[in-house]
Amino acid sequence: MTVSHLTVTFSNTTVLNGVRDSDSFLYLNTENSGRIAFKPNRKATFTPANLVPWSGDENFNPSGTVIYLFGLDSLMPSPLDWWRIGVDGHWIVGQQQDQEHGRYLALTPAYPQEIPANGSLPLSITGLRLSGDSDQSTKTLTFRYYNIKGITGDGPLNHQNAHVVVGLRQPPDVGPLPTLTDRLGYRCRLSTADAFRPDPDVAWIKTTWPEEAAVQNEFTVDIGPAADKTPASAGADTSLILSFATADTEFGALASRADLANVRVIADEGAEGWTIVPHTDEQTPYWKIIIPAGRPVRGRLRFTELVTYLDAGWSDLLVQYRNVPGYRDGQFYGKLYKYGPPHPVNVDFTIVKSRKNPDDFYFRYVWDGFETKELHLFISIATDSIWLGDAPMKCPDAGVLNNWMFKLSQGGDYVEMYAVVEHYNELFMKTRLVGTVPISVIHV
Repeated sequence: MTVSHLTVTFSNTTVLNGVRDSDSFLYLNTENSGRIAFKPNRKATFTPANLVPWSGDENFNPSGTVIYLFGLDSLMPSPLDWWRIGVDGHWIVGQQQDQEHGRYLALTPAYPQEIPANGSLPLSITGLRLSGDSDQSTKTLTFRYYNIKGITGDGPLNHQNAHVVVGLRQPPDVGPLPTLTDRLGYRCRLSTADAFRPDPDVAWIKTTWPEEAAVQNEFTVDIGPAADKTPASAGADTSLILSFATADTEFGALASRADLANVRVIADEGAEGWTIVPHTDEQTPYWKIIIPAGRPVRGRLRFTELVTYLDAGWSDLLVQYRNVPGYRDGQFYGKLYKYGPPHPVNVDFTIVKSRKNPDDFYFRYVWDGFETKELHLFISIATDSIWLGDAPMKCPDAGVLNNWMFKLSQGGDYVEMYAVVEHYNELFMKTRLVGTVPISVIHV
């Protein structure tokens, strides 16, 4: 009995130095093109389908022929690398991601195609850029195909796997091109009007606390080589990709996706003629900067209308450069720091009677929040104010003040007291008064 199956082959079609080697391999640190051939050993029909994420459920059943390509994720670590990938007009390609496979491709034919036994259905693919070196000499690519009539059965037997082993090699005859960062010391220098520390290359971004008026930030980015280097010149297809980490609560993110979508990027000094194309509707918003051919890759960009509600801390601006003549693609980072005033929440004041002396009481103050580095505490009784000193800090985000003893000397059934607390931090050196909270103490 002949088992129905699909054979998959891959051949490299990249042309380097005028030469093409059609073996089954991929160049490292190079953008590859290739030809994939699907060869059924029986008459087979490929039908279009909606591209849906792969599911490990045995009853998973796409609406038509879907082929999933697994195995490229470890060779293409940057999400931006995947945006280059394209296929010929006979196919539709999509990208998916899960914990088991990382990023992977989903493919379906653009229209029904019938292939005779031992015939071939080709797929041309471009933009396979392996941006990271690998210590492996080969890589196994897995093609998991669903609903190919004549080859696969009915669910739950509607799929099979085919494997292709490709070699990994450096480009022939030439070593890897240098990066702008390695050869010319390229970097970006970020700055704002508010610079709290001597480091001049940090953009200080003020956060907005919940329920407060939005704080709009503006900063500039100077992109270029080290001071003693001549900038590279742009080619016919030179571009920069600028992006930030995004999340709603994730540490390290600059802002949420929705807030970054409102940011404007403006060409400034030295960037005249640069074309800025925003892609703010993407899962990770980014801006593509197109530099005219022959112009130096050096200029200033201005970011405006940036609002963030995320917690204080460090974040990055990622700058990727592509297609600079004489250099391979690369990237560098700029530093940002989100800061804000002290922000205590869940404040609780308590008067506690001393166990040692019933006539003595002590004051306990508990809070949560961010950015508190110093704490000064006062108690107001009638017209007098008593400074209780600097509270002991258990940690920057929470603390307890106790063992500050005082006697209640007023007569009557109770005395009205007010706690006044001033919080400080090392960046926002203005005080923040945490209101006045009345505390009724029964006089015993």
